Amino acid sequence: MILSEHMSKKIILQSLLSGEGADGLLRSVVSRIEAGEIFVYPTETIYGIGGRADSEDVRKKIIKAKRRRPEFPLILLAGHKKIFMDFNVRFSPLAQILARHFWPGNLTMVLPFENSASTIGVRVSDHPFIQALYKTLHMPLFSTSANFSGQAYVNDPATIYSLFEKNVDFMIDAGVLPPSPPSTVIKIRSDDTVEIVREGKVSKEQIFSVIVTALNNKT
Repeated sequence: MILSEHMSKKIILQSLLSGEGADGLLRSVVSRIEAGEIFVYPTETIYGIGGRADSEDVRKKIIKAKRRRPEFPLILLAGHKKIFMDFNVRFSPLAQILARHFWPGNLTMVLPFENSASTIGVRVSDHPFIQALYKTLHMPLFSTSANFSGQAYVNDPATIYSLFEKNVDFMIDAGVLPPSPPSTVIKIRSDDTVEIVREGKVSKEQIFSVIVTALNNKT
């Protein structure tokens, strides 16, 4: 059964995390990502669509699958912060503080690339699938919600699979995910202050409390 699952379109999450053949199946998933396949996967909040973030072809395939405008921005997801730093995302002192406090978790930070005015949203996820993946994967994933542009998100893997089966290479099925607020999105400005772009699971009060505490500890 495990051998046939290595090239399956739908892979049950539990088969990746435990049991006979789990390590080999996880290595197969990593190899498929490295080969440029795009896939649907679970996070703490929703199912997302992603693939390796260093490939323009992968980005185009995700945009096409989601039926979005070509210029639509995608965030980056990983299992630990070093992945983003290796990808030339710059963490200011404030971003470092917030990352230490809220990651892994439900805070997305819009940060600049090194020596560039371009920015990108980044988040470290503590979902068991993402954490297992990043024991061996060494690049960030593009990430965007698993729904068609302009249509409501549905948190049912069977429905998501039926929508995207023809446009993604495979799906990690974790069952119906529990309802959850979205991640909070903030932007770290060039003067190292914070702009709340979207308030979600992490409240602005929590964010500013961490900032005030950090500032007080400096004095």
